[in-house]
Amino acid sequence: MLFFAVSSILLAAVSAEFCYTDVEGACSTRPTANEGALVPNCNAKYGAIDKLQVDLQSYATANIESSFEFLLMSSYFGNYENQREGFKGLYRKYSDKMWEDAIDIIKYIAKRGGRMNFNQLPRFKSQTKESRVLELNELTSLAKALDTQKQLANEALHVHAQAQPNNKHDPAVAHYIEEQFLESHAERVRDLAGYTSDMKKLLTVRDPSVSIFLFDEFLKKTL
Repeated sequence: MLFFAVSSILLAAVSAEFCYTDVEGACSTRPTANEGALVPNCNAKYGAIDKLQVDLQSYATANIESSFEFLLMSSYFGNYENQREGFKGLYRKYSDKMWEDAIDIIKYIAKRGGRMNFNQLPRFKSQTKESRVLELNELTSLAKALDTQKQLANEALHVHAQAQPNNKHDPAVAHYIEEQFLESHAERVRDLAGYTSDMKKLLTVRDPSVSIFLFDEFLKKTL
């Protein structure tokens, strides 16, 4: 008798997680009382998306914030005083890419049955006052851009690590991050590291203004 009672309780607990059970209860002659939605389990959620949703939201927010930062940096180098078309185009390119990445992440969250929370702060991005300074010279702007790209790469690696079997285990999320973001982050970090190193060497000459001009022309041709 005890065995049947325990079995019934377990069966009821498991069946409560299914959409069919919700629909059957809602459409019966005596509907069951559910808090919130009438059919709460009729959604697109599966796997560990509930546990990984906050990490994905943080990653999306980091891309949005970085997109606006690069857009402001692009505008700074595109004004009449600086006129660095290469730097302007480079930072605008990064801004557009990160905006597209943020939209893609938000769409993926929705596809998996979740919702975007724009108040979720990035996990690795610096929130200090110094990190908000965007009126920088050519070399310091490259250094800031490199730091920002590394922080975004760390955000992606964190989500990927959390989706592994030894953590929250959702192979679909791990595959999505790996396919869509990890390689592009590696390329951006490598490019900016090279640009920063080259710019530092160019500034050691007697008259660096010509070197900066030529480097800006090089950036413009690579876009």
